[in-house]
Amino acid sequence: MRQAFILVVTVATTLSLAVAANEKPPADFQAAMKENGATAQKMAKDVEAKDYAAIAADAAVLKRNFMGPVGAYFKGAKNMDALKMCTEAFTASDALEKAATAKNDAEIATARTSVQGACGGCHKAWRVPLPDKTFEIKTN
Repeated sequence: MRQAFILVVTVATTLSLAVAANEKPPADFQAAMKENGATAQKMAKDVEAKDYAAIAADAAVLKRNFMGPVGAYFKGAKNMDALKMCTEAFTASDALEKAATAKNDAEIATARTSVQGACGGCHKAWRVPLPDKTFEIKTN
């Protein structure tokens, strides 16, 4: 009986630590990430239409968010791994903006793939889905 009690306490403690290890990101972070998602969807249509000005504008939105609320959150959390991924996403977004300005379809495709890879990698490493369809961010 005592062993079962110890097991239950150990499991409960472990689960509570796992829950405490994540946190809801602030509203500005959430808004920036939602804007990034909408921008990525819009960008797919802009790339298909070869609307270079719109693609450049899309990339500028991504850059603003990565170095704004998203980067600030990870910097404040002292999460250097996530901040590095955020910086990679910013760099890829900058390359995308330059490629769109140059109307270079091949570079647009390469940069867009890099942006998507940076986003996906960070989401996989740091985003924790919750049952209510919202997310938390893993902390260090």
